[in-house]
Amino acid sequence: MSSDKKGVKVSIMQREFTIACDEEETQGVIEAASYLDKQMRLIANNNQALGADRCAIMAALNISHELLEARKNMGDDDQVSERLEKLHAEIDSAMDSIRQVAL
Repeated sequence: MSSDKKGVKVSIMQREFTIACDEEETQGVIEAASYLDKQMRLIANNNQALGADRCAIMAALNISHELLEARKNMGDDDQVSERLEKLHAEIDSAMDSIRQVAL
């Protein structure tokens, strides 16, 4: 991984920010900023009285909640993957037994 940082300009709520990141992280930073901008705009449109700071906090809470829910679901996927691996091993064992009987 390169240690050279690059400045990436992003726009969030009509304000421009320069974010230092590795070149291979550039697209991810742009996508993250775009997602944050979208979330903050949704909150601002639904609550005209909120300032930018409060919109940022509300968006951060919403995004954190999404992340935690996704992590919970990944745990479920891990359990499914583990079960599939066990079933695969059982199938391999059964196939070996069939091959031995066929010989």
